[in-house]
Amino acid sequence: MDSCNYKYMDSVFLDEYKAMDSIDSYSEEELIWEQFNNATVMPCKTIEGKKKAGVLDEAGKYVSLSEFKALSPVDCWGGAYDIKGEPKFVDENVMYMGRFWKHWGHFIMDLVSRLWYAIEVDKEIKIAYDGTDDINGNYLEFMRLAGITKERLIRVDTPTRFKSVIVPEVSFKPGISCNLKYKNIFDVVAGKALSESKTIEEYKDKRIYFTRTGIKMRFPIEVGEKDVEKLFSDNDYVIISPEKHSLVDQITMVQVAKEIVCVAGTLPHNMMFAKDGANLVIIRKTNKPNYRQTDVNRIRNLNVTNVDAHISLKPVGASGPFIIDVNKNLERFFKDRGMKFKYNKFLGFWKRKGRVIWFVPFYFSRNRKVKHQVPLYNGKEFSTRETAKKELFRFYIKRV
Repeated sequence: MDSCNYKYMDSVFLDEYKAMDSIDSYSEEELIWEQFNNATVMPCKTIEGKKKAGVLDEAGKYVSLSEFKALSPVDCWGGAYDIKGEPKFVDENVMYMGRFWKHWGHFIMDLVSRLWYAIEVDKEIKIAYDGTDDINGNYLEFMRLAGITKERLIRVDTPTRFKSVIVPEVSFKPGISCNLKYKNIFDVVAGKALSESKTIEEYKDKRIYFTRTGIKMRFPIEVGEKDVEKLFSDNDYVIISPEKHSLVDQITMVQVAKEIVCVAGTLPHNMMFAKDGANLVIIRKTNKPNYRQTDVNRIRNLNVTNVDAHISLKPVGASGPFIIDVNKNLERFFKDRGMKFKYNKFLGFWKRKGRVIWFVPFYFSRNRKVKHQVPLYNGKEFSTRETAKKELFRFYIKRV
């Protein structure tokens, strides 16, 4: 990674975060692919808490090349299960892409990493993917920009045997290894997007804040971003709701902007479309590390500034809840840059109290069936320690 600024991060568990940040996952090994005649694609099925999916060869043996691995076990899938009856047959030669569900971050981090084969080896091959939803919207736009038309996509929602199945090796295993071919997929997509873009001059050299405040949710999973957004707006950042823009325009923004700012989560993953060495500010809404983002930062050699702007009283999962908080980390960030910091601290004090009151019932409603731990990277994997939850609570209760 070119640069990572830890100045505005909280001290609690910071050493573990830095250890994860120092992982060298880059690989120059040549990727392989294998072709299997009369092979069967199995859609995902959860058995005893494990996600089973992938490809079986003609003899019914599981093809290990079709599994997916990541640093966190909850993000892994693969393995065979018993198929009842004869799979339906499709007389096509296809490439196996993997599992698809409508989550943008997992789409660009997990699903597309086998596409190097369709870009570099066989640009006409049909592509089989496992999913209950069709690939459409920005997901389909990504495929189009990669040179893959809708007609080449085959959704598999029941065990299906094909004339032959090509299984390329994944070019990215989050937190484990990344091959140059993965980066090249995004270079191809970004290059095509820029060739079609009509907004390059509109966003060139602008400082952009990607906001989530325009997303309508039945139940909010995070509160407080509007206060942070206002601070950046006061300093002439262009506020953008990415979901209101085409993928071509979103790619254009990260390609030509002077700096991108966004809340941690899926949004900063879009920096995979950026130029090497681009500037990124991540407003962290939780103490939980996002190891996929660490990979993105490293792959693109980003200049990253992390700002811990949250109150994390308890460890939570992806569904939150999250309290985004205007605190001393943010204040130092703006003042160190010579920018304006106009914030009513008296009003902020009472907002903080109200958000903590909101947090308590939402935490128990969303996490009553799951006991989340504080994930700590130990140099090889995520683990935890008995005192971690107390350490987390004691650190952040002081901010309330």
